[in-house]
Amino acid sequence: MNDLIRISSETAKGGFVNEKAIAKKFDNWKEDKEAQKWLKIMGYNLNEIEKVEAVILHGYKTDVQIKVTITLKEAISVQNLSIKKA
Repeated sequence: MNDLIRISSETAKGGFVNEKAIAKKFDNWKEDKEAQKWLKIMGYNLNEIEKVEAVILHGYKTDVQIKVTITLKEAISVQNLSIKKA
């Protein structure tokens, strides 16, 4: 868990301007190495992911909702992320 907190802190300090940048990274996860790293930290096996969709939520504490579809398990996992600006 400390690793996750450290990486989250590094990400926040990295200067993401807003939620759109994060959502775009997750939507482009197959090419985006940072999004791949985040998905691994979240416990996903990249080889099992069929698709990732990021939705920006307005008016909620959660800033970005990430939907991950796993092919082998025929399951959908939804993660809510709160994005902090540096």
